[in-house]
Amino acid sequence: MSSQEVFFLSFLEDINPVAAQNAKKMQELIYEDPSSSIVKARLFAEAILSEVFKQEKIQEPYVNSLYEKILYLTREGYIERDIQRSFDTIRLSGNKAAHDGQFNDITEAFKLHREMYKIGVWFYEVYSLEQLKVPLYENPKPPQQENIEDIVKKQIMSLFGPEGLKMAQKEELSGVEEPLLVNDPVSSQEEDNSTSSILNKDLEPGQSYLVRELKRLKDSSQEAIENANHFSIFKDYMHVDRNIQLDLENILERNESRETGNLILLCGSVGDGKSHLLAYLKEKKPDLIKDYTIFNDATESFSPNKDAMETLEEALNSFSDQKIEHSTQKVILAINMGVLHNFINTKHKEYSYETLREFVDNSELFSQNVTTYFSNENFDLLSFGDYHSYELTEKGPNSTFYSSLIRKICDSSDENPFYLALEEDKKNGLHNMVHKNYEFLQNKFVQEQIVQLVIQTIVRKKLVISARAFLNFIADILIPDNIQNIELMSEFDVLEFSLPNLLFNRKERSIILQSLSQLDPIHRRSVFIDQLVVELNTLNDWDTLIENYVYAETSKGWFKPFISKDNLTDYSFNLFFETFIRVTFLTNEKFAANIADQSYSKFLRSLYYFNVGDMRKIKGFYGEIETAIFKWKGSPMKGYIYLDKPSEKYRLAQKLELNPSISHLKPNKGGVIESFKSFITLAYNDNDEKNNIFLDIDFPLYQLLTKVQDGYCPNKKNEEDAIKFVEFIEKLMAFGMKKKEMLVHFPQDNKFYTIKRDTFGSFVFERE
Repeated sequence: MSSQEVFFLSFLEDINPVAAQNAKKMQELIYEDPSSSIVKARLFAEAILSEVFKQEKIQEPYVNSLYEKILYLTREGYIERDIQRSFDTIRLSGNKAAHDGQFNDITEAFKLHREMYKIGVWFYEVYSLEQLKVPLYENPKPPQQENIEDIVKKQIMSLFGPEGLKMAQKEELSGVEEPLLVNDPVSSQEEDNSTSSILNKDLEPGQSYLVRELKRLKDSSQEAIENANHFSIFKDYMHVDRNIQLDLENILERNESRETGNLILLCGSVGDGKSHLLAYLKEKKPDLIKDYTIFNDATESFSPNKDAMETLEEALNSFSDQKIEHSTQKVILAINMGVLHNFINTKHKEYSYETLREFVDNSELFSQNVTTYFSNENFDLLSFGDYHSYELTEKGPNSTFYSSLIRKICDSSDENPFYLALEEDKKNGLHNMVHKNYEFLQNKFVQEQIVQLVIQTIVRKKLVISARAFLNFIADILIPDNIQNIELMSEFDVLEFSLPNLLFNRKERSIILQSLSQLDPIHRRSVFIDQLVVELNTLNDWDTLIENYVYAETSKGWFKPFISKDNLTDYSFNLFFETFIRVTFLTNEKFAANIADQSYSKFLRSLYYFNVGDMRKIKGFYGEIETAIFKWKGSPMKGYIYLDKPSEKYRLAQKLELNPSISHLKPNKGGVIESFKSFITLAYNDNDEKNNIFLDIDFPLYQLLTKVQDGYCPNKKNEEDAIKFVEFIEKLMAFGMKKKEMLVHFPQDNKFYTIKRDTFGSFVFERE
């Protein structure tokens, strides 16, 4: 360096002395005159950009303004996304300071100080030949003066908290009295003992209670570990009644006076809530299960020398064919469906279990039919797989379960530890993106939209989302990786770490977020999104646009710093646009309805109609699928379907009359359908119900068949993905008339001929 003095960004002095001096002056003015400090930050940015043009030998006479230079370098690939946003942040704040005489915000200056460091390090790494070790970033320290005003000291501490204060010179802050820090947790606890059991106020000053409480929702939290023998206060608060719990309680109440043996099978899969349910009953309804022995996971053997089947045989020997008549034992067995299937179909060494196998078969647990619970003599069975986490209604799906969990987190209630944590943080002056995201999630329509998105992932991707996985997901969309005081964050960081972007931009965090990234509204093709794009690109007044589209006050504040497109360069505009679409989708009911996936909505309504037995709607659905079947194989004329693949010479077709069957349908009562299969089962036959062939249509297959109805030609991958549908069509073709009559189509001449037998058994070849 040309000078031995070390100051802010002094490592730039040899390669850009103008920028280095502006950085030095910026830091000197940050406490004395924040507005002038911000102007110096803008001059620093201009000096850096001018040097980039010089170093890269760029001759662009019409690129003069700071905006034009940033835009040019971004589009030509000289600067990347993060650095471009830092330049834009400095440019926007510089404009305010230069044109608004009343603008004098020290927090804005602190924000720019950090952005200047990012730019300085980038410039040094790209254009310096020396590549010395760059010092770590340090918060700007107040000047050594005796008469620093208390208000400045207080703002420093509220911005940086305890960690920031440690970096500052102790003697400069020694005069600040302790009350200027956040509220003391001990004294707060003494003032409010009524909530002490709900919210433990034991954190150090500057630490967030809301962040702590929300982290309890994560998979890595101690609270996430399910234990059938332990039900904590936190789990008690988060508990939501489910139908399977109520049905189990009814079974236990019915069996209370029972003297003979009873085996209750809780069948499901990993993480579906069996352990939580058992822990809840032990804590809340101990009288109901006092006579029962509980095996939460019988595959974990009593002896390490025994395998899963031997372990189950030992646990269930009282219900073997040899002992069941005289058994008085009562057992609740939580078991995975696959393990149960293997057990009842395995030949055991000492005992046999034909009675149990017959009971499970009669329950139709492993059939296409819905089995929520089934009882017979000594046995009761409940299947978690058929107790869905969402319900069907004529207007679309709902989830009482997921909605209740979100309300547990967001309700403004004195019994809610999360809400109390938010209020405590407010009293302590803490303000970061977690608080903003939490307040955004408190919006009722935002909650509904998130629940609907989760239901979509279940329907589309066949996910099983347990309460544990759902709560971890909520934590993921509320807590960004980088938590700092919001006043120190740039406008672009606020957008990037907002809930809508965490919702759609964190696909690496979990299978739920990965699936949700594919439902991102920015990927949807819609005239309504096109209209919004046009308005964003043509209107100068974005304030009106924000008011018209964004229906949540918290998120309106995220967009207020941006006035129009002229203020944003490429990456910045893309971030603004993507966030705006996502926020509008999550807050604006009309906009969300306009861009909704119609095939998804139609499938869920059809699933409802099949469950309630609405014959008119069922007939319409059969008609849709019939059209798709004929278009999948190809049809030369109405009622005929091709037998072979496309050929230039000729193609063969047969007459096929589809005869739909509804004898397999078991309608539920209308209203809200809570137990159902997540696919639609169609049946066809050759006028003989004994010859029914079945087709299960889930949403992915329905979506493909909808495209086929609209003219899409399925490719090889489609046929591989829909192999069961292809096999179904081959079975269906056996119902055709090819043994009596075939149609020959010559595509080049577009001529048709029929081959059929006459009354005397001879073949007749006629032109149609």
